[in-house]
Amino acid sequence: MGIRKFLSGKKYQLAVFHNAVKSVANGKWDYLSVASDLFFCKIHYKVQEDEYCYYGLYNYRNRYRKNFLLAHHRKKFININTKAFTRSKYVFYTFIPDLFSREIILAPRCGEDTFVAFLKKHQKIIVKPDSGSLGKGISIVEYTDDDSARQYFANIPKNDHIVCEEIIRQHPALAQLNPASVNSIRITSLLVNGEVEILSAAVKSSFSKTSITDNLSLGGIGAQIDIPTGIVSTFGKDFDSNTYTHHPVTGTQIIGMQIPNWDIAINLVKEAHKRLPHCTLYGWDIAITETGADIIEANSKPGIRNTQAIDQIPRGEKIIPLLRSKDLIKDKRKEYLESLREHYREYWE
Repeated sequence: MGIRKFLSGKKYQLAVFHNAVKSVANGKWDYLSVASDLFFCKIHYKVQEDEYCYYGLYNYRNRYRKNFLLAHHRKKFININTKAFTRSKYVFYTFIPDLFSREIILAPRCGEDTFVAFLKKHQKIIVKPDSGSLGKGISIVEYTDDDSARQYFANIPKNDHIVCEEIIRQHPALAQLNPASVNSIRITSLLVNGEVEILSAAVKSSFSKTSITDNLSLGGIGAQIDIPTGIVSTFGKDFDSNTYTHHPVTGTQIIGMQIPNWDIAINLVKEAHKRLPHCTLYGWDIAITETGADIIEANSKPGIRNTQAIDQIPRGEKIIPLLRSKDLIKDKRKEYLESLREHYREYWE
């Protein structure tokens, strides 16, 4: 590395540090206090500047803020998960099809006739890349006639894998937030010694009147849910830390909302995680329907930022000690990976 590039990097790091302190400090003397505190957190907890501000760590004592999950923790628990397990949405589905309450097929593998019959039956379906993330590439396909359906199928590249799903009919109580998208519930679960614990739960919704995705990183809002009761316990919050008492699209009040079929959703997550122990930590996207709950998908690399930033309650008290255990899942990893290889060979070879 050249000296100029090295100095440029250090200059950038100092600028980031200065801007973080400046955004928090109130006056010259407070600047010095905040700067020293941020420096302490960077050394002792490996806190990044944006995390220090986003979680409001300057407001808390060490015994509280030491339990916040941070970016470097996320890298570690991703490593203890069998990451390949959720790489394919469809293969993941085939492990627990009985826990899904909607029909799902994979194109073009399913064949043209099956695709046309599927689209004709449901009239309108969701299509998404099999290995996509962050809601990218998701769209709705509507049936008009068989010829149009066959033409759509013919346009799918032969080497692509497209998941085609029956559209979820969400519960009217959730639709009140924003009827344009499925307003899903993100539930984070931890599996240790065969027991599943729910670490956090949040309802997600889109800002847009037309978007069919509710990802927070793509312009959504989230609000924390009280796990024992299923009642939304915080205001809504977006990725820029703006807060909302009511949904900006529909005006529906967010805090105090009772999530229907809450016990069904929690039990669904616990059952699915016990049957899929390949990952110690999952982030489940759950849809609440009129008759119960349905799994949208599971994430083996769940984001941690909005899990804690909405209510600024740390979620790492039980996870962080596990990350120090190098053999947490080591003895099972070989077995899990082999089962995955067999499953993937069945679908991709």
